[in-house]
Amino acid sequence: MKKLLLISSLLFLCGMTLLAQKDDAFVNVEIIVSDNQGNVLKDVAIYNSKNRLIGITNHEGITWISAQYSDVIIISHLSFEPKVIKISESDLYEKEFNNFIMIVTLEHKTHVLPEVTIVEKKPQLAYENKEVWVLDYSVDEKGIMAVTSDGKKSYLLHLGFEQDTISIKEIDKKLDILYREILYRDIFGNTHLMSLDSAFQIHSVKDDLQLLYGVTLEKHQSTFKSIEALTDSIVVTKKKLYSGQEVVYFYTNRNNGNTEVLCDVYGSSREMAKNWRMDEIRLRRALNPGESDFVNPYEKPLEWEAFEADMLKRVMLQEIYVPLLNIDNKIYIFDFQKDYIYKYDEKGKYLGKTEISFHLKSRYARRDALDNPWDKKLIYDKARKEVYAQYISSGTVTLKNIDLENGNVIYTYVLDDHYFPENIQVYDGVIYYQFIDTRMTFGKDCRSLYKLKVED
Repeated sequence: MKKLLLISSLLFLCGMTLLAQKDDAFVNVEIIVSDNQGNVLKDVAIYNSKNRLIGITNHEGITWISAQYSDVIIISHLSFEPKVIKISESDLYEKEFNNFIMIVTLEHKTHVLPEVTIVEKKPQLAYENKEVWVLDYSVDEKGIMAVTSDGKKSYLLHLGFEQDTISIKEIDKKLDILYREILYRDIFGNTHLMSLDSAFQIHSVKDDLQLLYGVTLEKHQSTFKSIEALTDSIVVTKKKLYSGQEVVYFYTNRNNGNTEVLCDVYGSSREMAKNWRMDEIRLRRALNPGESDFVNPYEKPLEWEAFEADMLKRVMLQEIYVPLLNIDNKIYIFDFQKDYIYKYDEKGKYLGKTEISFHLKSRYARRDALDNPWDKKLIYDKARKEVYAQYISSGTVTLKNIDLENGNVIYTYVLDDHYFPENIQVYDGVIYYQFIDTRMTFGKDCRSLYKLKVED
């Protein structure tokens, strides 16, 4: 009897030891995430119980993690309800030794945070014509200026806000217009039609559209590209240094022509860019003895413009995003490197700064975190003088209305009717965007123009 009791005790202890070893052992888990209709989900974040990111699903809805039994993971996506899972044998399908598959289904969100305003209205076609598609467009107080095509001919079209055609003009085939980014609005509010080698200012008088004299693209860019803002007293221009790692804004007094620095913004990789630039100079000196020692930070040597030499630099030194807005004769410069908005009056006098965090995933998250949906883009509604920050996750675009006085988010609009909308603009509380529809003409993707009224 005692012997039987001893054997039973040993077996029990052995079983407990094996169970403990199993709980402590790490297993490799392949997680497949989809919605309730079986569509795989990209950019789904996987967090552990300490809120640390441990995985993000790829375009096939798959990610891989290493975890222990009883570990708790949180599966999160902007458009879906988060799911908390405690890893157990019942959730895993064994693929091979110590390698398992976990299938997770997420439900669409039925409610959102108070910050979010759900737009119940469906987007409508801003221009309804099945015979043509919209190549590019621009919106201002005069209406919608659009470039359309039927595959054979292209047209310049001036529309009212209710789709009424104000004027239309066929574009001469000799102009050889670009397929995208055809319309350009300058600092004075004029719209230009861009071709492969020239630019033409568009002049609209009642029901007549005219293309004024053309200039070369080089002259057009040298005239307009560097000008960022114009107030009653100053002209603001921009210079990029060190492969775009430093952006300097200058202002020129319109009365006396004096030029001074308005704002200097640079990223953490500026020193890397400086060292890179000096390496280029040393190489040029070695290849061309006696060359001048003068270093021009704006110059881009021809040999470094080649694809092979420039690719690594583009990856390592992505240009910093430093937008400027001119609102009510005041200048607002966004420094996303130090998380501030700098404010200046119409004469360039510094008025102070406002701390911002809307571009960060969370208060303590890095701005370049892999799961940060911030799209590094601001959209300005000139009619209402409102600013929107653009975010994108798994093709769903979100616009957040930003208060420039305190840096807080006022409202949030989720554009979930169309995935990957393009060329988003906002005017007078209406969101406009292009979307690739189901038509295919002459082998080209056809884009329609949509509009959506936001909540007041």
